[in-house]
Amino acid sequence: MKNLLKKSSPVAWFLLGVLVAGGTGTAYAANGGTFRLGQSNSATATTKLTNTKGTALKVISKAGTPPINVGTNSTKVPYFNADKLDGKDSTAFQPAGKMFYAVVDAESNPGTPTLVRGSAGTSILSGASGDGFVVVRFNRNVTNCSYTATLGQIGSSGSAAPGFVTTAGAGADVNGVYLQTSNSSGSQTARDVHLHVLCP
Repeated sequence: MKNLLKKSSPVAWFLLGVLVAGGTGTAYAANGGTFRLGQSNSATATTKLTNTKGTALKVISKAGTPPINVGTNSTKVPYFNADKLDGKDSTAFQPAGKMFYAVVDAESNPGTPTLVRGSAGTSILSGASGDGFVVVRFNRNVTNCSYTATLGQIGSSGSAAPGFVTTAGAGADVNGVYLQTSNSSGSQTARDVHLHVLCP
């Protein structure tokens, strides 16, 4: 046996080493070592691949199989951008609309409504409101948006008396929404309003 080993070529020694070290199926500690293809590798530090002249990593797999498998780890990967979603480019998806809102107190001081709460940059147009009239201004053009307004309490309890509210764009004021309120008899009167604006 000794004579046989002595006469063996360097290639035979290499293959013997592969069989002993690589045939066990065990994970290799990769910290500072060699990354072994076709074997399980483990490390206790992050492995970083840098290419200063182009793409750092390209993964190619058999057709119909995913190029990467993250197992059961569902943690979100920061800054990971996907070019396609189910084979579709991002231009194939309709972006979500932008919602603005305002809660207006018009009953506490009829003729001078105030903003109780609303989206950032929302305000009541000064000097343009009267008893039953309100112009709510947002921080962007809302002429191509939809407006939904309802009568309601400005607080967290109570109920609103029956009445009506209509909405429209505020004419030349492209950031404004015009509200007109009335009681159940149709008479124009100051009413508290909740306004929602949905923009594309």
